[in-house]
Amino acid sequence: MKKVRTHIAKIQSGEKVTIAGHVQTVRVQSAVVFIIIRDITGTIQCVIEKTHPQFEIAKSISVESVLEITGSAVTMPGGGVEIQIESVTVLSMAEQLPIQVTGRGAETVSSEVAQDWRFLTLRRERDATIMKTLSAITTGYREALLQSGFTEIFTPKLMGTPSESHAELFKMEYFGGTAYLAQSAQLYKQMAVAAGLERVFEISPTFRADPSFTTRHATEFITLECEMGYIGSFDEVMETLERAIAYMLTSARKACGSEIRKHFGLSDFQLKRQIPRITMHRAKQICAEMGVTSDRADLSPAEERAVCEYVEKEMESEFVYITEYPWESRPFYHKKGISSETGKPISVSADLLYKGIELTTLAQREECYETLCKQCAEKGLKQEGLQWYLDCFRFGMPPHGGWGMGSERFVKQLLGLPSLREAQFLFRGPSRLMP
Repeated sequence: MKKVRTHIAKIQSGEKVTIAGHVQTVRVQSAVVFIIIRDITGTIQCVIEKTHPQFEIAKSISVESVLEITGSAVTMPGGGVEIQIESVTVLSMAEQLPIQVTGRGAETVSSEVAQDWRFLTLRRERDATIMKTLSAITTGYREALLQSGFTEIFTPKLMGTPSESHAELFKMEYFGGTAYLAQSAQLYKQMAVAAGLERVFEISPTFRADPSFTTRHATEFITLECEMGYIGSFDEVMETLERAIAYMLTSARKACGSEIRKHFGLSDFQLKRQIPRITMHRAKQICAEMGVTSDRADLSPAEERAVCEYVEKEMESEFVYITEYPWESRPFYHKKGISSETGKPISVSADLLYKGIELTTLAQREECYETLCKQCAEKGLKQEGLQWYLDCFRFGMPPHGGWGMGSERFVKQLLGLPSLREAQFLFRGPSRLMP
């Protein structure tokens, strides 16, 4: 009869249990062997004495081998619980490790080498916590929108035309023609609104042929998409994302709050107040007052950091919406408006900044077919390749808006990770296509 496995986090003193996991540490003494076992929920010390018939087997076990151990859970003198081993089965003996997974020396493994041996580095509690956090925030995102009446959709990732522009596209041969990997679900989300689904979302892979070697870019990542129809104003879009973020943070806190506190020192991450809103004109003034300027129509990375520093100090918020972006810096399908402060053309949109970087762009879309065609020409795009998309606006399109937010970037900022690659299961960049 198969033994019932107990996860380490659920073990209570006084129980007889069977556990299984990787060997994190083996300490051999003359009369006893201590084995630290690790599973997805935590670690526990297991003890086998010299008088046990399997003592010699225990002494020879290598680090990161996979064991099944049955024994009694007892309270240790200093507190905590350990397992007194009754039987140990080696399910898989590990060879000598190519890198240090845990303990002294593990922190010296370079980022590139860590990516080469990603399946080993993910055995670390810290790295596993990152994956759990990513799972929790995407789960929270899905639950938040489902509870608000959204429908989850699944759009194609093979496209016959560019999704937004001809830049940053992966091309591929497609049965004698050319296909592109989707750099956004934007056009399909709007098609769903035109189809009468009204409010839709998607958690989907996104591909960008971006040659950037930065800590916040990747060529493949997971996007949290959303499009909502019948909006009364752009404020509804910002408010909906704000509620979703609050739900996402709560989901992460409930799922792995104690692990996040242990490995990243965060114990109080939640949305405590409404996200402040600052116009681009005012943001540029704030940056100038802080001695940070640029010639860009939008915000440079340094300006994003400066604005966030100001908002955190003056408004006690790690998030901020930057509104009224110049029209020339936005895509053709955004609704055009006029700045309340400068009188110049703007996009009815906003960037959400979080701890110094942009998380996502939100926008109200242009729903009028004739206006959209004019804006397409204004941006220098050929209408022919986009006609399938433009046709969605010819037969009735409600006012709508939405966003697309990188989930791994969100986790990077939440946990204070040095690079986006740590927030991904497997990183993809200009020079990384394996494993």
